[in-house]
Amino acid sequence: MTASTANSPSLEHQILEGVTKLLDDYAAVKADDVCLIAYSPDTRAYAAHIQVALTLRGMRAKAFAMRPFIDPEVRDKLHALLTPPHELTGKLIIFTMERDSMSHYDVFAELLTMYPKNQLKIMRIISASDELFTTAFNKTPRELALRNATLLSKIKQESRIRVTTPQGTDLDIELDHDKFDWISNRGAWRPGAFTILPAGEIASYPANVNGVLVADGALNANVATRMDMRLEHNPLTITIKDSVAGDYECSDPEITRLVEGCFNRENGRNIGELGFGTNNATQEFVADNSHMNERFPSLHLGFGQHNQPETIVPYVAEIHLDVITNDADIYFPNADETIRMSNFVPIPGIEHPVLIRDQDITGDCCTRGCAPRLKLA
Repeated sequence: MTASTANSPSLEHQILEGVTKLLDDYAAVKADDVCLIAYSPDTRAYAAHIQVALTLRGMRAKAFAMRPFIDPEVRDKLHALLTPPHELTGKLIIFTMERDSMSHYDVFAELLTMYPKNQLKIMRIISASDELFTTAFNKTPRELALRNATLLSKIKQESRIRVTTPQGTDLDIELDHDKFDWISNRGAWRPGAFTILPAGEIASYPANVNGVLVADGALNANVATRMDMRLEHNPLTITIKDSVAGDYECSDPEITRLVEGCFNRENGRNIGELGFGTNNATQEFVADNSHMNERFPSLHLGFGQHNQPETIVPYVAEIHLDVITNDADIYFPNADETIRMSNFVPIPGIEHPVLIRDQDITGDCCTRGCAPRLKLA
């Protein structure tokens, strides 16, 4: 054992530190709040950590298990444990925690109409894992907001940007800020809305994309798979014309099969998202099919379903495949400035713009829609 290993905190200690940051920085839990944890069976250990941490603070903390995707009992379980609004002296804080999905949207959205907006916080956690607690919560919502605001302030001055990567990505990207909303996920609670975690991303719908994408980071898809989604040793190259994927190549046959299964779906080759991860606490990609990879500070393009209202982008896709690079340079022509995602410095004191959405969800995420039929690894 080396000296550095001997002095490094244990995994258990790091997870407990992450739980503390979740409670303090993201949920801003107070002594008079009431907390409720709804968890999928594969995240039971993390739910237990949160419940114990709250109990040690002398707080009321209840928990119940829910099956992802379909659980006819989840509404009754939830309502049986709810504290009525008139009995609350603080806030009702609900943590939902799942590994591969974000289920039962209608059940939890119903609460937004039952409680006063300032009395309810719903923290929706996806991709629950060791890395989520040891890494993702190491940046506070305030820090992520500053990083997101810095990028948005520069991007919103441009109608066209160029994105390149050391591995060979070279993309010409047209933007239409008047038509397509920008989403900023920064882990900040807004009354009357869900808080989606892990946090750290800005995203929109690009007006047009042309060029070559060489992804050497990872994939994240709304399909059920246990394959290793990292691309470091097997980069995925995709040619793009008018925002549609053309030829693609990867030396990993499993990755190739996954991409083929996604691209062969209706509208699966369309670019539905231009995204930039901003959580620079995330320094490595994880093997899991995880939103952690999407928050990595770099470029990702989402193929398939888009993030805009259907009245604005009139198509639907059952697939969404995020293809993520490891680092990226963004060139802003008007400013004649290039930012490297891995080390850009946020602008102190810059105000975050008022946006319509902070990555609000409008339905279940990563559900069974395409997973059983694709039968991936």
